[in-house]
Amino acid sequence: MKDETLLLDPRDHKILSVSRAFGYVFAFMLIFTIAMAMIPNQFFIVSTRAVINAPVQMIASPIYGRVDRISLQVGQVVKLGDVMATVSNPNQDQTSLTGLRLEKLDLTEKLNNTRSVVQERTDQLQKVNSQIADVKDGAISELSAVIENARYNVQTYEARLNEQNALLQRQLVLLKKKLISEASIEPQRQKRNAAQYELDSARGELRRNEIVLSLVERDIYTGGTVAANLLTLEMQRTKLAGEIAEDNIEINQMTERKQQVENLIAREEGRLGKAGAAEVVAERHGQIVSVDASFGDFVMQGQPVAKSLDCNEAFAAAVYRSRDVTSLEIGMPAIVNFRSLGVKRDAQIYKIVRYFNSGPENRYYAKFPEAEGHEVYVLVRMDEPAGEGGAPAHQNNDKFFGCHVGEDVIVSLGETVVSRIARYSKLAMDRLASPGTMDSASALFDKATAPRSAAAEPANP
Repeated sequence: MKDETLLLDPRDHKILSVSRAFGYVFAFMLIFTIAMAMIPNQFFIVSTRAVINAPVQMIASPIYGRVDRISLQVGQVVKLGDVMATVSNPNQDQTSLTGLRLEKLDLTEKLNNTRSVVQERTDQLQKVNSQIADVKDGAISELSAVIENARYNVQTYEARLNEQNALLQRQLVLLKKKLISEASIEPQRQKRNAAQYELDSARGELRRNEIVLSLVERDIYTGGTVAANLLTLEMQRTKLAGEIAEDNIEINQMTERKQQVENLIAREEGRLGKAGAAEVVAERHGQIVSVDASFGDFVMQGQPVAKSLDCNEAFAAAVYRSRDVTSLEIGMPAIVNFRSLGVKRDAQIYKIVRYFNSGPENRYYAKFPEAEGHEVYVLVRMDEPAGEGGAPAHQNNDKFFGCHVGEDVIVSLGETVVSRIARYSKLAMDRLASPGTMDSASALFDKATAPRSAAAEPANP
């Protein structure tokens, strides 16, 4: 009886094995689910201070005039080259512009006359400088010759004095020997004294001429005909230099005034524009967000007639604390939650900046949220909504006016662990499937198999 209970039917054994296998699979799935539930998901960094924004394009009038025709509506989609309006100005008041142009002509004539006078005086000054240099060189040459002559005279008088001293010494020797009397020596002593006087005079003349030469070289004149001529020329040079300096000051003043008049003329021409009519043309594709002129209005040249924006340039600007976004990277996914629609859109980070200069007030459609010194702006671009078959759907600008620009949104930065694993796996597969990776792998395989192939081939005789 015991042996009969131990024996089981093979079919029952198979059923028991299958049940046990399903139990193991269920237990494994349960443990895996509990483990995955215990792994914390990626926490999203949320900012409620965010707004949808986009750069605004100005559709400006090319001339000053009156709006004769305008066909613009808010929300209208315009293309490059579309004619938005027509402006004409047949009756222009150019009184001020004519006065400025006459003043410019007068200033130009005065400038030309003054410059010609300055050129003449400059040429005359160059001639005076040349004359001064010539007279000075002549005086220096003359003084140099006089100094050379004076030096020759000094040498002559020194030789004469030495001769008289020798004769006097000779008579003194005879006097000591009492061969001559004291009275006979006196004439020779007078001759020696006269020679000494002549030598001193020659040395004084040499010294005076050397001093005069040094003064002339330093443009200091003491007297004489040459000095008088040089002083006259110096006075002429000083007068001409002063007149040229005054003329240059006047030229600078007139040049500055002429530049101011030219700026005023350019501003007046810009205000008036060209006579006739002109078309206001859209320079970019976009959607009209405001119409700033109507039929019959007078507009200035460059004044916006309307403003447009391109939905493809729309982005969300969110404010975050700096320490909260230190681990973020450009291209990381984000989620934009539209409060008014209750719709979420996928997005990607494309810029992180501490200070964002929005430029003029009309540069962007909406004002950026205020940020403190410890906060940064995170700019995200929204992905195109997926259409049928996973392809991006064509964005309809007319469905939601202005691509929600100006709306307050909630931006969440981050991604789940599963999404990150899927993204990294996709990047890895794309890198492995790239042609460069395949080429490198085939090259490595060729290197590894080359020796075997060479060994297997028979040697050619």
